Amino acid sequence: MKSGVPILNEPGGFTYIEALISLSIAAFVMALMPSILMQFDAVQSPKKGFEMDFFIFEITEVHEGSTAVAADGENEVITFKTAKGDISYRKYGSRIVKSVEGSGFVTVMFEVEQFNLRETDTHVVLTVASGEGENSEALLFTK
Repeated sequence: MKSGVPILNEPGGFTYIEALISLSIAAFVMALMPSILMQFDAVQSPKKGFEMDFFIFEITEVHEGSTAVAADGENEVITFKTAKGDISYRKYGSRIVKSVEGSGFVTVMFEVEQFNLRETDTHVVLTVASGEGENSEALLFTK
């Protein structure tokens, strides 16, 4: 370039061969993409019971802070007496709901198949199953 005027005859840019090589590499990568995506689709992550884990963590924490535990096997309600008041858990439809002092209900777990209570002289046993029986836990609470 001389005196600010571009000269069109100067060599620059890509050659035809360079452009063909670039396009063939891009075409090769695009041809591989469906098979790569099918490999990712075939890999299934294991189903985790995160809701069950959170429910167990929460009910265990409530139990640790409670002074007494009561179970109503007929209505399938477990109640913990705490400084915040009575905290109870029950199955409602296919969910487990939590209430404090009998007011308001918060869903703590979905797709519950089983919520059974069994009471002994010293313990309350809660059996919970969810997700078509994939996750099942038995919890033992000291009265």
